[in-house]
Amino acid sequence: MKLVTREQMLAIERSAVEAGVSLDKLMGNAGLAVAEAVRSKLSGLTDSTVPGNIFGKRIVILVGPGNNGSDGLIAGRHLAIWGANVTAVLCLNRKTPDSKRILAESVGVSVVGITLLPDGSSDIGSFREQIATADVVIDAILGTGSSRTLSEPLSSLIFAVVESAVPVIALDLPTGLNSDNGAFDIDGLPADITLMLGYPKLGPALEAGSAPTGRTNVLDIGIPPGLDSHVNTELLTSEIAISLLPLRPTDGHKGTFGSALIIAGSKDYLGAVTMATDASTRSGAGLTFVATPEPAYQRIAGSVSEAMYRSLPVTLRGDIDPRAALGMTLELANRSDSVVVGPGMGQSPDATEFLVSLLPQLNRDTPLVLDADALNILAETYRWWEWLENPAVLTPHPGEMSRLLGITTTEVQANRLGVALEAARKFNKVIVLKGAATLIASPDGRVMVSPWVNSGLAKGGSGDVLAGLLGGLLAQEPTEVFEMASLAVFVHGYAADAARNEIGETGMRATDVTDRLGRFYRDLA
Repeated sequence: MKLVTREQMLAIERSAVEAGVSLDKLMGNAGLAVAEAVRSKLSGLTDSTVPGNIFGKRIVILVGPGNNGSDGLIAGRHLAIWGANVTAVLCLNRKTPDSKRILAESVGVSVVGITLLPDGSSDIGSFREQIATADVVIDAILGTGSSRTLSEPLSSLIFAVVESAVPVIALDLPTGLNSDNGAFDIDGLPADITLMLGYPKLGPALEAGSAPTGRTNVLDIGIPPGLDSHVNTELLTSEIAISLLPLRPTDGHKGTFGSALIIAGSKDYLGAVTMATDASTRSGAGLTFVATPEPAYQRIAGSVSEAMYRSLPVTLRGDIDPRAALGMTLELANRSDSVVVGPGMGQSPDATEFLVSLLPQLNRDTPLVLDADALNILAETYRWWEWLENPAVLTPHPGEMSRLLGITTTEVQANRLGVALEAARKFNKVIVLKGAATLIASPDGRVMVSPWVNSGLAKGGSGDVLAGLLGGLLAQEPTEVFEMASLAVFVHGYAADAARNEIGETGMRATDVTDRLGRFYRDLA
């Protein structure tokens, strides 16, 4: 499902007009679709194509100056024809003559304006009772049409709506919400339901969980197919995830489904390697190898019964011996279809030497998953991306991304999409920027936005599970790096959602997510 910016949506509408669908036709389709959705809501139906009884329902529509306001007036006209008592409040001046207003008034829609007082405030006293007694308020003020700072007369009217606690249905986007980045004006109007027109908008998806959209629904407004080829950002859906699943022939064997190598762990960090290994064995991969330093091997070997463990030599300090361990690790890597490096590895000088010696000697066609300490080591390694030619997925959280790019975490969070794309292009690797609405960015400009928001994942070990799962998926489809990264994020989020539903966000652990990785395959595949 493509996610569009304001300019991309305008370009699609222009293309639709060139294809023979007039802008007036698109607005007519939008207004009718909104009216049908509102009718279903007010009559308690779930199917908007089934007429419901809304006779006598009181509906207030806040009408803005542009096409969003026109869509609202068209919706109001249909609702009035179906028996509703509709009042349209002109929040800002509209062009005259206004055919949409004339048609709405001709079927009984009451159209009223707002009076500005000498001090710059607005006289909304006459509207307060109407709003307070309404069954629903439809926000058709701005939609995607403006990112302006809200001021009078809108501020007072919006405050009155918020104060009334009447349900709000936003047309395309809540007023005050930026369609491109999800920023929300402090004086904006949060919605209980948002009816997006034609396409879902990028901004709310980037701010999933905090966007004031309420429940969202995307309405078909008659845009011809094939006009969105210029849009590279998509919402990651279950349908997309299912389409990315590696094939599992019924006559397959363990060699058919590939082998993953997990290079992880140290004397101080034992849990990360175990969680990554467990997740890999639940990915569908045929084999999972584990290479871990001797102190870790002594304590965790066999903790995941299905994996095969190899002990790596260590120095007298107990850290990995970079020279002695290199050959053993390369031997395992040459037998593997994917390699995961980093969870629990530590950042000692020996670990650093081991990693920067290992990576250039791996088979250049072997896909890598670089996570945790591997990312922190690379962040301190001069222009590492110039010599690391393998296809790879980097899985940073915001702090690790800040170190990789040499910027602050605040800068990362302020422009997550832009930062993820910058890193993907600079390093020529797939980037999984973790967080609420995790982003998967490809060097070619494609981006997937995860739909999952779950604070239960904000705990140690969650990233290790994702890395191991991704390594196992890449073992099955080594050439589909962006696709397997997207699939891993979705499956991981699906499992975390199942854990939250059963245990709750506070009490769930990373191992609870691992235990439920199979739910996606069972439920959807």
